[in-house]
Amino acid sequence: MKLLSALPFRLSFRAWLALLIIVPVIPAPALAEWRTKTINERSYVPLADFAAAFAMTKGNRRSGNGEIAFAGEAHRLVVKTDTREALVDGVRHWLSYPVVTRFGNPFVSLADINATLGPAMSPSSVKAIKPVKTVVFDPGHGGHDKGGRGPYGNEKDYALDVVKRARRILESKGVKVVQSRLSDVFIELHERPKMNKNYESPVFVSVHFNSAGWKPSANGIEVYALPSAGLPTTGKAPDPILDRRKDAGNAIVPASFVFANTMQHTLLGKMSESFDRGVKRARYVVLRYSDVPSILIEGGFVTNPEETKKIHSPEWREKYASAVADGILAYMALANEQRLPKRAWDYGREGSDEFVWEE
Repeated sequence: MKLLSALPFRLSFRAWLALLIIVPVIPAPALAEWRTKTINERSYVPLADFAAAFAMTKGNRRSGNGEIAFAGEAHRLVVKTDTREALVDGVRHWLSYPVVTRFGNPFVSLADINATLGPAMSPSSVKAIKPVKTVVFDPGHGGHDKGGRGPYGNEKDYALDVVKRARRILESKGVKVVQSRLSDVFIELHERPKMNKNYESPVFVSVHFNSAGWKPSANGIEVYALPSAGLPTTGKAPDPILDRRKDAGNAIVPASFVFANTMQHTLLGKMSESFDRGVKRARYVVLRYSDVPSILIEGGFVTNPEETKKIHSPEWREKYASAVADGILAYMALANEQRLPKRAWDYGREGSDEFVWEE
């Protein structure tokens, strides 16, 4: 499936904007005046209304398991009722609240339209996106903090190596790049985003590898952004205290989400063999303390027998570093030139089509 050219997409989106009013969840043009219904003390919108706004119609889907699909020329959306999992334009996303069914029809929370579905399908509508001139890389862990430990090496070393490779690629294209650490040293987590203030118009990219010693089969790539204030972390129930904590990153959440979404599409498109674990939300320290567009990438599992062999390979890390660099360049093209980023399927990858688990 290919996206429409820029002009038809914008025309379709203008028709949608005619329905909207400004709300405080994301900057104008906001996603609001929908037909809403209060469900579980939250505002929900008929999923069919959202789909229609993006010129999607309901399609056939596997019956009997709660899966519902909508598709159009430019977009595709699949959800599973009573879960927080959604497949948006072929990439997995984790919503803040489950999709629910009332009167035989699916409803999605207004918060998820504003924070995830709308920005994922129309990244150019997010006014928090500003021009980018500097990339601040944060290689995860370091020094005494080894991070995940695999049979061939430690996360801290792989992360630093990938950052050095990605930096070389970006600098060859004229991009200014700096790092929170240049060698095997430990930097306090809350100190790492502070260096953003020393550079002009930066984005912050924290590079990690995953581990799950209790589940060796766990695999794949995921990208995190900070949740909006008041919304829960992926895989966790809403927390009335932690979810409402004020963080420096709250002001830039919409742009950070678009950055994460762009990166996940790029990584999956370039690393076609990697499993899609999705775009997720977490209040990691480096994201909370950063007031510029910020993401944290988990590039595979050092505890997975097959994936750890790839991660240990310099050739694989070079390919992966190139994909990370391409994801950054795609976001910069959107921020600096208003050029819409490629989707994973534009690279020839089949869209994610299975529902898995939330963790």
